[in-house]
Order: sequence, then structure tokens, then C-alpha cells
Amino acid sequence: MSLKIVAQEQLGQSALRITPVYLPVEAPYAGRARRLTALADGHPLAGYLHLLGELAAAQADAAARFDIPLPDLPDSYWDNCALHELPPLGTEAWSRDAAWREVLSHLVTTLRALPDLPEATLAALDSLAAADADTLEQQASRLLGFDWATLDAAEAPFVAAALQVYFRALAARITPARLGQAGHAAHSCPVCGMPPAVSWLRPGAEGLRYLHCPLCDTDWHHVRAQCTQCDSSRDIGYWAHGDEKDAVRAESCGDCLAYLKHLDPSRDIQLEPLADDLATLELDMAMAEQGFERAGPNFWYLPGAA
Repeated sequence: MSLKIVAQEQLGQSALRITPVYLPVEAPYAGRARRLTALADGHPLAGYLHLLGELAAAQADAAARFDIPLPDLPDSYWDNCALHELPPLGTEAWSRDAAWREVLSHLVTTLRALPDLPEATLAALDSLAAADADTLEQQASRLLGFDWATLDAAEAPFVAAALQVYFRALAARITPARLGQAGHAAHSCPVCGMPPAVSWLRPGAEGLRYLHCPLCDTDWHHVRAQCTQCDSSRDIGYWAHGDEKDAVRAESCGDCLAYLKHLDPSRDIQLEPLADDLATLELDMAMAEQGFERAGPNFWYLPGAA
């Protein structure tokens, strides 16, 4: 495999009025399921992408089935978050309720009914079905705390999927005014505090670049040609897997040695942030070989999990 550096001037930047945050009003799961299924055709990870397509479809059903209300929080809570630019659903402080475990139970039941599941996948689903609430909450806290070493890699994607449905539902109920000025060049999601999975030129946003949350699916603006981790613009590189016109490329920072994938829907209108991230893991491996570290997670692929 080879990488090509893409010239920075090819990326450009629109000077337009900027919407700082796009909340995930519409659930993305059905479209993600279709994209994963399409990407699986002829892919080296076809089996895994097909399974994740089924998981995303189950998420779509769960999102339509479960009503997950946002707690009635006092104005002072929102004011404090806005004043100090704190994510209101920050996963370290947010008190999860049982709704996410109900979603997980639905996902597990749906997937266990699928024919011809791999033995390891079925065993993971059986384990989750038998787990008590304390065990599941521990799993969730480890996942959200990036404690990859203690996670079961086979179970983690399903736990993550339930948490995604839960946090997306909460995020969708927040009014933009509640966020204040959050989202302006933030390194992490202004809603839940997660680092971004990818950046992309969000469709309908006049070519502006947004970072995409791997948990609640919020998008927030970040200027191009600037590191999403350290804000440096001194040594930014763009890498492509073979063709500099690839729709999925990696933006690297020579100062902090972080990288994040950058997706350009003008090169492929079918792009879906998390699905296309998963389908381009060879790019991640190549970037690691170059000495760069990924800036944010995709919870459906955790290379450091046990």
C-alpha cells in the first residue's frame, strides 16, 4: 500500500456565515446501515461490515421504538454549561438512566435472531443478554472513559451502539440556544464531550468543514488546514490511500503527530462519516506506520480492546 500527500491548496475554505453546531435531529442509522451494506461488497472486511450494517439497522428500529426524554434540568445548569463551554451531556458527569440498557437489550435480541452469526459474535451477544445492570454500567463507563484494555472487543460495539442511540436521542432534544457559543473550534463534541471520529465537508454547509461525534452524531465547525487537537497550522499534511482524489483522506499534524480522516462528499455523494471511516482502516494502519496517532475513536473498531 502507498500513501500520497495531497496539496493543502486543493482543499480551500469558504468565507461564509458559519453555523457552529448541527444537532442530530434526524437519526442517521438507516442511512448508515445502507452505506455499510454497500461498502461491504467486495471489501476485505465484508463480513464485519455486513454485521455492522445489521447493527445500524437495529439502531434505526430502536431509535423509532424508544422514547428517550431529556431530563428537566434547571436553567442554571444550561447557563453554567454555556458560560464555561462545558458539554451538557458530558459523559464523565452525566448520570445515565436505564434507557440505554433497554436499547441494548433490544439490539441484542434483534441481532441474536439473525441467521449464520459467527460463533464469537453469538457468544458476545449471549454474554450481554445474561449480564446484570452493574456489569453493563461498568462496561459503558469503561468504553466512554477510553479504558480499552479492560473492554471485551467482541461486546464493545454493541454496548457502544446502545449508548449511541441513547446519547443521540438526548442530543436531538437540545435547543441550539442552550449551547451558547459552544462549538467554535472546540477539540471535542460541544454536546457530549467526545473527540471527533472524522472531519467532513458537511453536505448543505457550503463546503465548510465539520467534525463528527462518534457517540451522539453532532457536527461542529472547525476551520480547515488546522490541527483539530493542538490548533497548529504549521505542519499540516494530507494523505491519500493511493489516489490524491480519494474521497477519504487523512489530515496529519507534524507538531503533535495526531491525524484525523477527512471526508469529501463532493468526491462521493454516498459518504457516511462513521461507515466510511470503518471501511478505510487500511488508511489508519498506514498512518500508524508513518508515526501518527489517531485523534478520536470509532467505537465500532477499538484496536486496543482486549
